Amino acid sequence: MSKDTPLLPGYVQFIWMFFMQPVTLNHRLKACGIEEPDASGWKLWRNRESVSERDALHAYLRRLTVLFLVVPTSVTLVFGGLRLAGIPVQINEAALICGLAGGMAFGFAVGIAEGVAVAVAVALAPGSTGAVADGVAIGVAGGIAYGVVGGVAEGAAGGVAGAAAVGVVIAAAITLVRGIVGGLAGVLSVIIVYCRLFTYPFEVLLESVLYGTERFRGIPLLRFSPVLYHDLSYLPYPFLGQHILLVAKRDPELAQRVLAACAIAPGQRTIGRRTLIQLQALELMQAAKAQDFPLLSSDLVGVWLPGIEEADPLLLGFAEASRYLNSVMNTENPYHRHRQLERARYELAALRNRLRGADSELARALYSGPLPVWELAVGELLQQAKEDSTAQLPNPFRPKDPLDHEQGRDLFRGREELVRTVETLLGEPGKGCSIALLGPRRCGKTSLLKMLPLFLPDAVCVFFDLQDNPIDSPASFFSALARRAREQARRDRGLTLPDLPEGSPFESGSRWLESLDDLPGGHRLLLCIDEFERLESLFPGSNRELLQLMGLLRATIQHRRRVRILVAGTAPFEDLDALWHDHLINSREIRIGYLDRQTATDLLRHPIPEFPEDAVPEEVATAIVERTGGQPNLVQLYGSLLVNLLNAEDRRQATLQDVPRIEADVLAQEVSYFRNLLQAPPAARAALVALAQDQRPEIDPPTRRWLRRRLLVTEEDRLSMPVLGAWIRAEEVG
Repeated sequence: MSKDTPLLPGYVQFIWMFFMQPVTLNHRLKACGIEEPDASGWKLWRNRESVSERDALHAYLRRLTVLFLVVPTSVTLVFGGLRLAGIPVQINEAALICGLAGGMAFGFAVGIAEGVAVAVAVALAPGSTGAVADGVAIGVAGGIAYGVVGGVAEGAAGGVAGAAAVGVVIAAAITLVRGIVGGLAGVLSVIIVYCRLFTYPFEVLLESVLYGTERFRGIPLLRFSPVLYHDLSYLPYPFLGQHILLVAKRDPELAQRVLAACAIAPGQRTIGRRTLIQLQALELMQAAKAQDFPLLSSDLVGVWLPGIEEADPLLLGFAEASRYLNSVMNTENPYHRHRQLERARYELAALRNRLRGADSELARALYSGPLPVWELAVGELLQQAKEDSTAQLPNPFRPKDPLDHEQGRDLFRGREELVRTVETLLGEPGKGCSIALLGPRRCGKTSLLKMLPLFLPDAVCVFFDLQDNPIDSPASFFSALARRAREQARRDRGLTLPDLPEGSPFESGSRWLESLDDLPGGHRLLLCIDEFERLESLFPGSNRELLQLMGLLRATIQHRRRVRILVAGTAPFEDLDALWHDHLINSREIRIGYLDRQTATDLLRHPIPEFPEDAVPEEVATAIVERTGGQPNLVQLYGSLLVNLLNAEDRRQATLQDVPRIEADVLAQEVSYFRNLLQAPPAARAALVALAQDQRPEIDPPTRRWLRRRLLVTEEDRLSMPVLGAWIRAEEVG
């Protein structure tokens, strides 16, 4: 990097930033590759080989040298000018000048070489970004005081000596008095320099003029606010908060820059914090008025909102409510809209209680600002959903959407034995146990995993779907996993999991998994990785990283006492290579299948308690179960389409004639699913086509085993889902 790089300030700008923007200067120097800009000059020179940009270091040292020469020289010229102008400078003014100049240079050296150490003791806010700058300020101020006092002392000593030489005792007494006065002036100079009182009146006037001009004349002037050019202003600027609010909507990027500067300047931190709270409250109000909930529901990220990880717990209440409201915006089903709105209203009521009991500026701003607007918006949507739902049969079915413990617990049927098995395995003492949940696509694996927090209240169940998380490296894998784990633990258990430590991906991942083994309250953790077969596709090319990851999972299984790993997928382990057998050691396989006849029939007839008893007669439910074979997603789809048909025709009861009518929609909607089922080995595909045409093909044992493991044929070698046969016949004719 050359000395002309735009990152490194020029000489004049460097001197300005040294005094007025030391924190910004520190960041600029680090951006140039100077890792320790606050070190002494000797240390910087000695360690120059380790600096990433040597040219930048040399340029930095040149600027420091000029700074040390220019400032003392300027002081000398000032005093010399006073002398030439006829203003008497008495008592060995040469010593005073040199002492002051040397003292200031000493102050600069202290500010650079020892600023950090001094700042630790006197920083206004522990850990603040202005700590180094505070040290610089104290060093400079102390240096000035040292220079003044030292210079006066030298002047006093010289004066006394001169007086003694000529026998003038009075001159010595006068010199001593002036020395004391000079010392007091030195102390005062420390206060003035440290608190920047010499610039504050001008900065207040400037900010007031800028705000007034922009407010009443419309001329954009916030970019000239003194907070952007002065890191260490210790007294607040009037009108700065109003100025930021005035500009925030028109130029949010500039407003964010000013808020960042407020976070550095000690006197503006309170202004910045209060202004940010107001902007967050306004953003939440605007989201409710515009019914713009998706962004808030995912990560609570907006122009002013900080994101889930950085958000205050009070803001998380709006994120929880927006999750349900986002679901409302994405469905036309009146029943689902009504249920989700009820949950959103419950979340807002709980948030109201929390805000009422909290004593903070944020709580007061949220309580009086966005909360009433959100409650009004939810109330209006809820009233409309009630009117829509009362005129129709409720349609609680959720085809293609996994069930979870918040949405769809009434529809979760026939999996009690599987849940008990998982609970038993999770509670086994000792180490070395993992769980493999295996079954065909759309048979309820994801629903089971998402329902586990309801049935395992003493465990932290983390659901991580490899298909829904963008991952292309080990670092992104562990980052996404830790983020999802923290979100779910906070939402489901009110528990804060450790952050992912810094370090290389596998090192940080290993330490993070180790930290989960000692959660407070004795909580167990079940890490559920869905679509586990996709792990192999995440690491194309060399298998080294995949082997490292699998090795880490194996170590977790073997050595962690409270952490269990559950992998879910479609492929039986015997169809996979040795990688999975070797690393998922001691895996207990759990197979999930279709719903039995009685469970599927009862689901269609009584999906929720308020569903009319006679809306779906038993013969209609039986016919649907026969066509689907109890395949969970297809049962849900038939049920949903059937209720939609009854509502569309304003009927209250289904008939057998409705089943073939809705089956036509099933065939159209499930093309990708049926097509995926036919992506089988040639012998298996030929057998499925023959069975669809009511033929009795000869099926060899390996093919039969392949078909039965995927629940495509029954023990009697018939299609387990007759509707699949209808789709195959339609495709063959086509």
